[in-house]
Amino acid sequence: MSQPNVLLIFTDQQRADTIHAAGNPIIKTPHLDRLAAEGVLFKNAYTPSPVCVSARCSLIYGLYPHNTGCFDNGYPMPDDKPSLMELLSRAGYRTHGIGKMHFTPDSHALRGFQTREHQEEMRARVEDDDYLKFLRANGFDHVYDPFGQRGEMYYIPQPAQMPARLHGTNWVGDRAVEFIRNADRSRPFFLWASFIHPHPPFSPPTPWNKLYRAALMPLPKRPDGFETLHTYMNKYQNRYKYRDNGIDNNLLRVMKAY
Repeated sequence: MSQPNVLLIFTDQQRADTIHAAGNPIIKTPHLDRLAAEGVLFKNAYTPSPVCVSARCSLIYGLYPHNTGCFDNGYPMPDDKPSLMELLSRAGYRTHGIGKMHFTPDSHALRGFQTREHQEEMRARVEDDDYLKFLRANGFDHVYDPFGQRGEMYYIPQPAQMPARLHGTNWVGDRAVEFIRNADRSRPFFLWASFIHPHPPFSPPTPWNKLYRAALMPLPKRPDGFETLHTYMNKYQNRYKYRDNGIDNNLLRVMKAY
């Protein structure tokens, strides 16, 4: 049997309740629903870590955080272990990565990829980021936060600063399609298409920012007695998302409207 091509579609910070097929009757995710219907849907899958870099590290090295030594976004990934991409390269695969990888300590490291097209979430020089080069070539080099404003606006819904055709989500999808169409048919490929969203900031382009009616969206679920919570996150992040006396009701209303 010939070696199959492998396409890994990776979204960032997307819980099961953001997928219609996983039990949310309001959300519209027809393409993910089709994947779930035609493939295998795991309904009891849990990430080995709730933190981005640590979870990605466990994915590519096949180890729990206590074995990789990577517990948080500030921890370096191991250099003494073979990654999934490296093992696939040894097996004869053409390995390519598109989009956010969030590798540490060097976000531009290959980590076993033979080639990459960079689109990292944090600010970078245009010369170091393929997506920023794409924006510049299309006249959008003036955009300061192409994935949405951070800081106090981090969790606040906001419109995208570019049309849908130039949005970061579209860019990853378009680049992935082009790679697959132009792939060398004489050897198998492993393609990791990594999307930054739905990780905040929440900044979808038109018409996707008007897909839902606020009146039909339920409020986020909150634990009993949330009004009395003095959250550690409030002091740690110092963001509008939390208030000293718990979660801000007004912010929840804004998120519902979004």
